[in-house]
Order: sequence, then structure tokens, then C-alpha cells
Amino acid sequence: MIEKGRISNIQSAMLAITSLTIMGHLIVLTLVISHSKENGWIAAIIGTALGLIGIVAVTRLSQRFPGLTLIEILFRHFSWPGKIAAIVYLLYFFILTLLAVRLFGEAYKSILYETPLTAFIVIILLVSAYAVYLGLETIGRMNQIMLPILVVMAIVVAYLTMPNKDYSNLLPILGEGWMPVGAGALSVMGWFGEIVIMGMLLPYVQKPERLMKANLWVAALTLIFFLGPVTGPVAMFGATEAAKMTFPTFSEVRYIEAGEVLNRFDAIAVLFWTVGLLFRISIFYYGLCLGTAQALKLKTYRPLVLPFGWLIGAGSLWFAADYEEIQSFLFGVYAPLNITMGALLPVLLLLLSRLIQKLRKRKEVAEER
Repeated sequence: MIEKGRISNIQSAMLAITSLTIMGHLIVLTLVISHSKENGWIAAIIGTALGLIGIVAVTRLSQRFPGLTLIEILFRHFSWPGKIAAIVYLLYFFILTLLAVRLFGEAYKSILYETPLTAFIVIILLVSAYAVYLGLETIGRMNQIMLPILVVMAIVVAYLTMPNKDYSNLLPILGEGWMPVGAGALSVMGWFGEIVIMGMLLPYVQKPERLMKANLWVAALTLIFFLGPVTGPVAMFGATEAAKMTFPTFSEVRYIEAGEVLNRFDAIAVLFWTVGLLFRISIFYYGLCLGTAQALKLKTYRPLVLPFGWLIGAGSLWFAADYEEIQSFLFGVYAPLNITMGALLPVLLLLLSRLIQKLRKRKEVAEER
């Protein structure tokens, strides 16, 4: 094995929660509110249920081939079509990594207008590269420390925004029918498709037999953490205004006032973005480096960290000319891409692996006769 480190089931679950939650706040929230408006919470529940398809498939696939990452499974057990699929997955990891890096830059650029976008991208890549170089155990332990702190801060912020919210804005329920809710649900399903990156981490979990239970908890907790943000901006600003906002939760946090001293809680949102995106980028960055090293049969992935860092940095700048182009990608490509890579392909691979196993058993029985 290239990776010698191990993480616990809790650390694995916490990494998945951090990675999903930060993207939920930054982009999925906007997609769901734009599509489903005041019924975004319904779309979130339905989309989470649909997202279990990919979560179960990825977990079962990892348990079916213990000790192997997704890339190793494809290279070793699915012949040349598997190798092509593995390359596609590596490109997918690359795209989602540079998307997260660019979102980090855009989020900070919306606050610090005069600072060049390149500066933010260089900073987050340097920190992420260092985390990836240190390995999976380091990433898992760091996240295990930071996630509870972020959760407590998020609960405090949610409580402080309550006086400014009018939950009657969440009515009427299904006022425009099921179509807007369905569109929002597909966005949420696509969001959960990102958990396919865990196929690169699950082989290094200490108790693989408990993975299914842990990953189902990941889905449930992620949904709980998402329900507040998807209803909060609508309750505070109304569905129409919330749908127009680039970062609805940031706009919500800026309205908090707790006395004359504490009145700049937007720093908490910035901290949440920074820490969350750091771990999300590190996970996909790590999966990209590790998977490439396994595909090339290298002894270690570390020589790839810096070259990929340069490619990710350049790609994040080239990815889009401005945030409007990023939104076009998010509204048009993000959900279908994630559903395909995170749900449809894992299900297909799981079914094919079972079919191949049955055919091999039949062949062995025929040869014995």
C-alpha cells in the first residue's frame, strides 16, 4: 500500500461531513433556494434520500474489495474499461478540487475586494499541499479537532439569527407543485454524489465492517446541518431575495447583533469557509495524488503533490473568467456530473462486480465437472 496511515470510522465520517457541509453552504444552498425557494427543506429531505443510492453503492463497493481504493478496484478488476473509468474519475477529482480552490478565492474576493484572486488561491494551495504531503492521518486528526468547534459556532450563530427570522416565509408548502422541489432535490442528490471521493479513503478505515452504518449517519447529520441554512435565509429575507444572493448564509450572519460589542459575526462565516474548504480541498487533492500514484504504480504519491498543486492553481484561474461563469457551471453541469460519477457509475460497478463474480463461479463449477 502507498498509504500506510489509518483513520478511525469517526474520523472518516467527520471528513465526509466537513467536505459535504462546506459545499452545501457555498453552492448547493444557492442552487436549492433558486430552484425550490421556500420549499427548499422538502427538496433537501428528498435529495438526501436519493443521495443514499450513491452512498450505499460506494460503501458496498469498498467492502466488496477490502483494502483497495476506487482507482485500484477499477484497474485490477474491470480490465481496460475499468482503466478508462479510473482516468475519468481522476479528471473528476481534479475538476472538483480546482472548483473548491476557485470558490475559496471568490468567497474571499467578495470581502477583500482589492486583493488579487491569485493571492487567495496560492495561500489555500500551499496549506492544502502541506496537509496532503503529511498524509491521511494528519488530515483526519486535524478535522476531528476543528469540526466540533465549527458545529458549536454554527449553533450559536443560528440561535442569534432567530429574532430576525419569520418562518411564515416558508409557506405555502408546494405552492408551485412538485417540479421546483424535484429540481432542488436533484441538486442535493448531486451534492451527495461527491461522497464518491471516500472511495479513496475508506480502505484505510480501521473497522470497514462498520462503514455502512457510519456513512448512513453521515447522510443524516449532513441533512440536519443543511436544513438550518436552507430555511434561514428564506425566513429572514424571503424566498425571492434569498434566491438572488451569491452567499445567502453570509448575508444572514451579517445581520446578527449581540449587544454593542459583539456585532461582527461575519468573521465566523469566514472562519467556517476557510476551515471547511481547507479540508475539502485536501481530501480531493489527496485522492487525486494517491489515485494517480496508484495508476502509475509509484511507491509514494508525495512527488505528485507539488506538480498537481501548480496544475490545480492554474486550472482554478482558467476555470472561469468570473463568478457568473462559475454559476453557469453550477446550474448546468454540477448536479448531472455528480449524479453520474457519484451514483450511477458506482451502482453500475457494483452490479458488474457481482455479475463477474457469478460468471467466474459458474466457470469454476463447469471446470470441476
